[in-house]
Amino acid sequence: MHYGVFGLLFFSKFTRERISVLEKVKKLGYEGIEISLSEDYLSSNLSNEIAKEAKKLDIKCLCSTSLDEKTDITSNDNAIRENGITFLKKCIEEAAKLGSDVIGGVVYAPWGLSNKKGRTREEWEICKDSLFKVAEFAKDYKVFLALEPVNRFESHFLNTAEEAKALINEINHPQLKIHLDTFQMNVEENHLYDAIKTAGDLLFHFHCCASNRGIPGNGHVEWDEVFQGLKEIGYKRWLVVESFTPDIMKEDFGRQVAIWREIAEPEDIAKKGLDFLKSVEKKIFV
Repeated sequence: MHYGVFGLLFFSKFTRERISVLEKVKKLGYEGIEISLSEDYLSSNLSNEIAKEAKKLDIKCLCSTSLDEKTDITSNDNAIRENGITFLKKCIEEAAKLGSDVIGGVVYAPWGLSNKKGRTREEWEICKDSLFKVAEFAKDYKVFLALEPVNRFESHFLNTAEEAKALINEINHPQLKIHLDTFQMNVEENHLYDAIKTAGDLLFHFHCCASNRGIPGNGHVEWDEVFQGLKEIGYKRWLVVESFTPDIMKEDFGRQVAIWREIAEPEDIAKKGLDFLKSVEKKIFV
């Protein structure tokens, strides 16, 4: 396995002054950092500097992003839909600059918004058409889009691994994969092991979160079954420890993650979480 950590655990926004976090990530024992490709980040022109520092430290950059009501690629409003497609294409260009082969996250529908009636067939078909166009663009950059099913309170569109797999199978494009997250699965899946097995060889990115977004190993996630599932499908890519600083609430998308308090010290989440995950991997991958 390769272990990464989510940059938003340490701060709510990536700035030039915070590029030094890569050195901290390295010292904590990680091989990679996941960077959130927000609109603010896309306008920061930081990718080349980050990529240079990452190469110096031998740290891999990974990427994720999300859509909102202005970039909704399921919308029947052509202007909104095209805005979302353009946004995802910009994210792909930035991911390539950073050397990331993946963009995970809610890249299929607006995050944190509901149409109040559940997913419609029209949305499903529009999403398929939009994602195919984006995937075709991603192919030239050798970047994969990994669709993350999230819980019912964050999206009405994809909540389970089975739904994500169905969407990808209908689109039938090799640049589309699945991103699973133990916090999200803990809400929506009957068994985390079964969800991982359902994703199978489509699984391309993985977030390790406690059931309360605290330190992995605390809470009630069944980590043995998680690693058993990963072992059985032959997953050998990234495990990213994900949580968020409470400062995230100052940002526009803070309400989606609902981090109202500091659940644990960021460095404890990063360090103790990494030590715990490696101990489970060592036990299961014998």
